[in-house]
Amino acid sequence: MSDTSNTSGAGKGGQQPNIVIAPECQDIFVDGVIGAMVRDGVVRINLVNTRFNIDGSQVEHAVVSRMIMSRSGVRNLHAALEQLMGRLTRSADGRREEDRAEDED
Repeated sequence: MSDTSNTSGAGKGGQQPNIVIAPECQDIFVDGVIGAMVRDGVVRINLVNTRFNIDGSQVEHAVVSRMIMSRSGVRNLHAALEQLMGRLTRSADGRREEDRAEDED
């Protein structure tokens, strides 16, 4: 993900933190979340993709990654997702006008 315009809040003194994308950062595509738990103050969330089983007879949910976060990290994630949902609901199909213009080029 190369979008560095989104920050998770102001740092000390009201300054925005400097966001740097580490070279080893990987994008992960997921269809959704299935199963989450809290144990000893640590939140574990299963990220899944939907796919057919090996013989193609059934759809299954394959856990492709897990997010393991502190409770405060989950609160930060929730706040970021709330902001994102606000932007998605302001447009009819969830895309900004600039994104639609890029698709038409």
